[in-house]
Amino acid sequence: MTDTQPTPLLSELLSSADGIVHGVTRRVAGMGVADGNVGSTAPRDPEDAWQMRIAWCKAIGVDPERIVRTDQIHSNQVFVVREEHAGMGRRREHPMAAVADSTITQAVNVPLMTLAADCLPLLMYDPAQRGIAAVHAGWRGTVIDIAGETVRAMQREFGTDPNDLLAYLGPSIGGCCNEVGPEVTAAWREIASDLGPLAELAVTKPGVKEHFDVPRANALLLQRAGVKAEHIEFSNHCTKCDTEHWFSHRGQGAATGRQAGVIMLTGSVT
Repeated sequence: MTDTQPTPLLSELLSSADGIVHGVTRRVAGMGVADGNVGSTAPRDPEDAWQMRIAWCKAIGVDPERIVRTDQIHSNQVFVVREEHAGMGRRREHPMAAVADSTITQAVNVPLMTLAADCLPLLMYDPAQRGIAAVHAGWRGTVIDIAGETVRAMQREFGTDPNDLLAYLGPSIGGCCNEVGPEVTAAWREIASDLGPLAELAVTKPGVKEHFDVPRANALLLQRAGVKAEHIEFSNHCTKCDTEHWFSHRGQGAATGRQAGVIMLTGSVT
């Protein structure tokens, strides 16, 4: 451990809303044995990862014993979290709540946690219907519209009006660094074909290969699903550009740690 008090990254947009707490963990030199890593899969130390989850959860204001995690596989599956799922996946030895890359809930005091190391942690809040989402969106999830599927699931399960949704696009690899093969941008252009020229906002070609801007692509998908542009906030942190403060698979290799996006509804259980 370290004497350094961990300071999670906060969204100005989500912080302006009542009824939730949230935060994104960081890479902090000297924190634990792996710089504040919260990922527990090999070769990472699961006990250290649990201690880091405790520290970060304390800083964010949630109970680590009630964390809900899913097995993230780069899908567009959305899992509805209930009160009885509280604590599932909190430690490596506890079973995950489901196989899914998006979790949504209206359960109070049940923290949703999504892990990433270049992929996009997307946190959403519906203040009208009191529903939240934590989404893991890499390029694979993006080109099968995990963001849009989450909005539609919130509409179906909670009665969410997309106009009310607030969305925070956390730190991820940016279009500046995310060099991809032609199959990635082809898949993007196919799913975003109805967006016309707007789809090209997520693709650049600074060199021989194209670059794919995952945050921009997800913002476009959210807007297509009905989320207002002014209700979408970008963190503007590229994990590969700043490996001092963020874990990056591209920048540090497959054995690197993970940061987490966490969001929780607050209030009394009725």
